[in-house]
Amino acid sequence: MTASDVIFMDGEAVSQVEELARYIAQVKSISDADSFVNQLKEASIAELLKEACNGTLAASPEAKLEAVYNQLFAIVLTQSAGPEEVDTYVREIVADLTENVQSGAAVLKVLNNLYNLLPATAIRASVFKGIVAVAGKTNLLATLLPLISRLPTLFGEWSIESEAKIELLLSIRDSLEAAGLNSEAYETELVFLETVSESPEKLAQIASSAIVHYVNISAVCDLDALANLPQVQELNKGGKLGDAGSLLDTLLSSDFKGWKAYVEANKAQLEALGVDIEKASDKMRLLTVASIAADNLGQDVPFSTVAEAIEVDADEVEVWIIDVIRAGLIQGKMNQVTSTVLPTRSTYRKFGQEQWAVLAERLAQWKASLEKLQPVISNAKLLAQQQAVQMAGQAKVTIEK
Repeated sequence: MTASDVIFMDGEAVSQVEELARYIAQVKSISDADSFVNQLKEASIAELLKEACNGTLAASPEAKLEAVYNQLFAIVLTQSAGPEEVDTYVREIVADLTENVQSGAAVLKVLNNLYNLLPATAIRASVFKGIVAVAGKTNLLATLLPLISRLPTLFGEWSIESEAKIELLLSIRDSLEAAGLNSEAYETELVFLETVSESPEKLAQIASSAIVHYVNISAVCDLDALANLPQVQELNKGGKLGDAGSLLDTLLSSDFKGWKAYVEANKAQLEALGVDIEKASDKMRLLTVASIAADNLGQDVPFSTVAEAIEVDADEVEVWIIDVIRAGLIQGKMNQVTSTVLPTRSTYRKFGQEQWAVLAERLAQWKASLEKLQPVISNAKLLAQQQAVQMAGQAKVTIEK
């Protein structure tokens, strides 16, 4: 979140309370405004908030909303007895704003002001949760998307407990899912798996959900970002992920033909997980093409080889290769004349003993090639030196007197 300059109304504490009290009296259409104002001037902040909340200030016109709440924030932050009291009042204000949203954009600005006024402690998390709730209610979640990747940093700043992290992350994930922002919901699940270490049962639920999200979301192709998370590996190794763990293992190690056999044997379990089998099959086609590329780096791969591996018509191969390149899984060049693709880079779904063996073999081949080139380079260097000496001997320099 970006800091913003919040300017409070001028005046002493008593005059600030009086000004806000008169505004509340106006909103509530209180006939004896002077008496009401005098009572609030002598009242506690808790009593002032009782009059200000319950939708009273939240119903202010959009043009006045920010100024009115800035006035309230000034009173709460300067006249409260201490941090615990501020915490209580802030939660009350946030809850009231969240429940009585009139203009989403205006309320988000007010909450953003409040967030930036507060110290970087757990109380900021309460305001952030309110921001998420308001954004979800008013279809403005897109404004929060850049903050998802920053959540681990924010958690560190707030120093909040694990339970608070879980509650906030689930709130964000659920709001994003409800808004149809599934890629962002998946990203939030990855943050959950990166930052939460307690509650194994909840971790297993989120990991399983993330695996299903991965296969169902066409735009998400980086399996490494999920499969290499320590929490996911530990849960899967311990058998805590059940059918979702079996699905992950298949994604990591199988090709398209193996995937078809897996689906045939586990269709009921996949449907129970919520897997879209058609989308998941297309994802496996992309991963299979990436694996073919990884096994044939620097070599021309016939379209027919790809077509057979992913079980599509030969005239569809170009489209699939383009999709794999767009997904960032491989880099390479297609030759339409020879109907081949030359992969120059490819991602691995997993990098284990087999992949290390392949890498070692390639390094050995490169070393052998360089050793063969070394005599050629040495001879060329020697010839160049000899030619330079000959040319120097033939050169004549004449100096006129």
